Amino acid sequence: MNLSGLYVYPVKSLRGISTSRARIENGRLAADRNWVLVDAHGQFMHQRDYPHMARLGVELLPDGIRVHADHLPSLEVSYPPSAARSRDPTYVKLWRRSAPVITLDKDIDRWFSEALALPCRLLAFLPDVPALNVPDYELHSSLQDATPFHLTTEESLADLNERTEVPIPMERFRPNVVVRGAAPYAEDHWKRVRIGGMILRHIKPCTRCAITMTDQQTGTRPSKDPLRALSQYRRLGNEVVFGHYLVAETWSPWLSVGDPVSPEP
Repeated sequence: MNLSGLYVYPVKSLRGISTSRARIENGRLAADRNWVLVDAHGQFMHQRDYPHMARLGVELLPDGIRVHADHLPSLEVSYPPSAARSRDPTYVKLWRRSAPVITLDKDIDRWFSEALALPCRLLAFLPDVPALNVPDYELHSSLQDATPFHLTTEESLADLNERTEVPIPMERFRPNVVVRGAAPYAEDHWKRVRIGGMILRHIKPCTRCAITMTDQQTGTRPSKDPLRALSQYRRLGNEVVFGHYLVAETWSPWLSVGDPVSPEP
């Protein structure tokens, strides 16, 4: 088995980036989910409610990101300087926990408001400030939903695609790490898995939502798959599941496509 795919999502719920190599920092992918958009009421925005967020592409820069929209000039956003990160944080609620963030420039907010055609603001994650109300099964390391790593396998997707009307690409599931060479759904039984110089520990299956129906290029929902197909054979209570959440127990500075993968006892 080997690592065949590696993805980061610099802005939570915008289009992801496929990369061949990613830096690991404090047990997480350093470029992953460092920014989040909030609406006029301060609620974090996601593709469940705003599927057209997928139309905004993101490019990594040495000191930040460049964001692309179809009808606007691209926008560059830098990581907040150290002086800004020392300010008193505000908090954004991400399902259960509340993550520390700071506000950015109003011109940045105007760009995103025009790009998404609704009032919104971009907030930056503060990695050195504790989160509030963190559940035992979650890990506060970035602006991710539950844990820093979401794992899927190519073989499980191939099995799913035998049950769908049209093939579903892996990007619909928004994983961080994709494994090749396992039996379909072998990952259901992995308590720990070694990937290169990392050991990841299983936390829980990933329950799936309408984001999996969202085309990550157009922001449209062309069919009810894969939720329709998953509901027929991958149920966990009232939810459907595909992929798993994991946390890093040990790690090396980099993770690369091609790294060997093996389950750990």
